[in-house]
Amino acid sequence: MAYIAPADLDKVLRRGKAGDDLGNKIAEAISLIEGVLDDLGESGVALSFNGGKDCTVLLHLFAAVLYERHNKVSASLQPAHTDISQLPHGSGPAGESSASAKACQDAPIASPPPLPACVNGSASASASAEPVANGQPATHHRAHQSAPYPVIRSVYFTSANPFPEMEAFVIESVNRYALDLYRFGGGMKAALSEYLSCLGGSEVRAILLGTRQGDPNGKVAVLAPTDPSWPQVLRVHPVLDWTYDDIWSFLRELDVEYCSLYDEGYTSLGSTTNTLPNPYLKTATGYEPAWKLRDGSQERAGRT
Repeated sequence: MAYIAPADLDKVLRRGKAGDDLGNKIAEAISLIEGVLDDLGESGVALSFNGGKDCTVLLHLFAAVLYERHNKVSASLQPAHTDISQLPHGSGPAGESSASAKACQDAPIASPPPLPACVNGSASASASAEPVANGQPATHHRAHQSAPYPVIRSVYFTSANPFPEMEAFVIESVNRYALDLYRFGGGMKAALSEYLSCLGGSEVRAILLGTRQGDPNGKVAVLAPTDPSWPQVLRVHPVLDWTYDDIWSFLRELDVEYCSLYDEGYTSLGSTTNTLPNPYLKTATGYEPAWKLRDGSQERAGRT
């Protein structure tokens, strides 16, 4: 699988100059990401990626920003960046230097679910187990080939029972977008601590998240440090004010690859135990694709 084409990333930058509602949201997201990168450096910023539609939009945006920074497509295409004044403080894994970072085997953390058979034999990316203290592995995946920008630091916090199709899409994206991805199971708090203590995440001070305002945890600021009891990192939400329609307009207009489950009537993906196709998309013969949902407020109607 080839990495994402430079022309596709250039299209994102150009779309952000259109001046319509979606173009303005793209420009604002690019500006925010640029500001975080300028203030923290590329080694200080990672992406949380689980294969869902929102973080797929964010991944495509992030890749476009990195491509522009490293290839100078056109300075006029890039909006002025957002200044970042709110950064996490205090000690903790995010403040450790790479020299003192431990390998990903010291912190006890629940093993992620096994990768599906269709992923284990994939040649799209290299994978290695990272044993932890209790003998249960997290996994590390890195693209075989280079992209027109440095590898994207990324972390995947799995659900207890992930869809095989979603797992496969995440691993496919490793090579398509040149990800350096660490995959963890267990609780989010423990997994975040482990990631920030790994060699791959020891310099990370901010994590880009695909959270939107309609999500259960969507009542947050665009820039939000983690709570004091959590590992200290800045949460960055570039698509926070995007609507369901915005997400699908971006994906379809810019021909972005997304998880195949969305074409089977799923509109919000959780685990196999709490997610069904959206009943509002049911037809006599099956389900319409997610982008045909007319009422975005029913996005989570398939969750149980």
